[in-house]
Amino acid sequence: MIAFLDIGLFSAVAFAVAWIGFGTVIALSPKQFIPPGAFLLMLLLVPLVPYLWIAGNPFLCVMFLGGVASLLRWPIVYLGRFFRAKWRGEPFAGPKFDFYT
Repeated sequence: MIAFLDIGLFSAVAFAVAWIGFGTVIALSPKQFIPPGAFLLMLLLVPLVPYLWIAGNPFLCVMFLGGVASLLRWPIVYLGRFFRAKWRGEPFAGPKFDFYT
């Protein structure tokens, strides 16, 4: 009997592909659903990256993170701006979500 959540390369890659597919669906959805979807994707990313690192290998995880950076590029840009502002001691004016207007 094959356990579905057994730690193995197949299930890790299957979850990673499902995450990328879910991200693509969110990216193609209307503008009002993109910010909550991006936050949900980042929340789901927290357990997925270590799982992919442990079950697969570090190179596979780095390749997946490259795909994540391609899909979630604006949150990564804002994170870089946040760290740059904190490093320089400047105030940070975060992203202005005008999707709901």
